[in-house]
Amino acid sequence: MATSQIRTFMFAGHDTTSSTMCYTLHLLSKNPTARHQLIAEHNDVLGPDYKQAAKQISERPNLLNQLLYTSAVIKETLRLYPAASSVRSGEPGCSISTPNGLQLPTDGFLIWINAYVLHNHREHWPEIDSFLPERWIVNEGDPLYPPKGADRPFGSGPRNCIGQKLAVLELKLILVLTAREFDIKSVYEEWGELHPTKGIKTLNGDRAYQIISGSAHPNDGLPCRVSLATH
Repeated sequence: MATSQIRTFMFAGHDTTSSTMCYTLHLLSKNPTARHQLIAEHNDVLGPDYKQAAKQISERPNLLNQLLYTSAVIKETLRLYPAASSVRSGEPGCSISTPNGLQLPTDGFLIWINAYVLHNHREHWPEIDSFLPERWIVNEGDPLYPPKGADRPFGSGPRNCIGQKLAVLELKLILVLTAREFDIKSVYEEWGELHPTKGIKTLNGDRAYQIISGSAHPNDGLPCRVSLATH
């Protein structure tokens, strides 16, 4: 049992978090307005000298709680690219209703709760294809306000992800310590020129579509270029 639990924590604490970080950087590189707003928040909360960020957080870790837009960026990334889904055991007397009225018994089956489908369902999410961190900081009643129960990147209920707080904390720290110092851009077009035999692969026009490799990972490993940011 101990071995099984250790494997779970290693998987959840490394594989899914690193995949989410890749997608966060990809989306920020494709949405410069969001990136500028993220950096503005870091300057405002942590001071303009990015080299002092680690010291500031070490001395006042509660500053991370003030990074509301940073949290929204992470949530919106997980909406568009959830790293994992969850499975539940079916139960006697528990059925799933289909849109055409069929009742499907679940007893003896494993039920896969597909977070990607739920997060990309047009019935629940306005402007579904847009990267809009603002939807996570608007007030209830706003058209962008997330509907209850439609956001499940970590599952829901008593069997939700035990490491979700740690994962979000790690993602915040990485953004704080890198976003202002480095300019990280995904370069799928350049990758395609360097590897013409692989062809241009897209899913609904998305070059960074998810593939299953443990958790969900960016197609072709998210080719990118990293340079020092100009200040």
